[in-house]
Amino acid sequence: METICHFFRTNYILANCEDVIAKKAFSLNLSHYQMSELPEIIRNCESLMKLYLNQNRLTKIPSCLGNLMRLQVLALDYNKLNDFPLCICELVRLKFLNVSCNNIICLPAELGHLTELEAFWCNNTGLRILPSEIANCERLQTLGVRGNRLRTLPNSIGHLSELRWFTAENNELAELPSTFGLLQSLIHLNLKGNQLGRFPRLIMAMSKLKFVFLNQNQIQDAPTQSDLEQLQNLRMLNLSKNPISRQPELQKLAQHQTNIYVEMVDELFHDSSITLRRYRPNVHDDEEVNREAGQESSSDWANSVRTSQLDSSEESALENTIEDISVMLPEMSRYVTTF
Repeated sequence: METICHFFRTNYILANCEDVIAKKAFSLNLSHYQMSELPEIIRNCESLMKLYLNQNRLTKIPSCLGNLMRLQVLALDYNKLNDFPLCICELVRLKFLNVSCNNIICLPAELGHLTELEAFWCNNTGLRILPSEIANCERLQTLGVRGNRLRTLPNSIGHLSELRWFTAENNELAELPSTFGLLQSLIHLNLKGNQLGRFPRLIMAMSKLKFVFLNQNQIQDAPTQSDLEQLQNLRMLNLSKNPISRQPELQKLAQHQTNIYVEMVDELFHDSSITLRRYRPNVHDDEEVNREAGQESSSDWANSVRTSQLDSSEESALENTIEDISVMLPEMSRYVTTF
């Protein structure tokens, strides 16, 4: 049954590629097809501007992908890539790139060739180093590298003057580079779940910051009220689950600064009229942001949520029940209807 399904699946993929070539189409969606390799015919789909290859079993990308010079959107998340495909760096018109949930522990210096890139997601890949050449991607507005093994950020990150949304949640960062304060366009900063020992006062220079997540770090010193007054647009500063978060000084500051989130310590106050901002650990930070942002929500926030808590080891129900004909027949009908 699997052989039959594979036959229909393969021919369906080829038919879609041929249709793109014949119609000179701009978009091709080949996600969720359990592909282990791309068909060679993909090299002839030169009209493509959007290519979705996510949720497959791809272990490598053929160099011919670099022929698709018009490509602006490329989704490769949830595959089985062991290296960043170097041919991607030839796609100099790329604006949106997602390689999350693969096995990519390093990025090539050639990433800097993607000077048109506006959004880059490399979440949950085991990434250890962010190359300094990322600074060449001067139009980058959204950068997601959460769930990795980063211990440092390059000094050159400060050159990303258009960066609005940055998350490095759940890494191993102990400090930020001195240039970090140059990110004057930053609105959303998520450094939750790292190893920061001090409150990063570099962010005081970021006048546009609205949402800052520093929870679950090792921060020993708290910002003062005068510090926070410099962040005039700040809507949320999450400092919960840090050594400093339960100390009386910060608890009292949170009483008056309603945009500070810390866990409640009831025993510090006996006046029942005092209510501090509570941290809600069961609510995902990006969902919290969406509520706070109201009408200002944009694709930046939505794309953050997509790969925020993804499990790259999870396999589809189809694969787990591949011998079950009750599952196989609906899957096969997906392809049969096109012939």
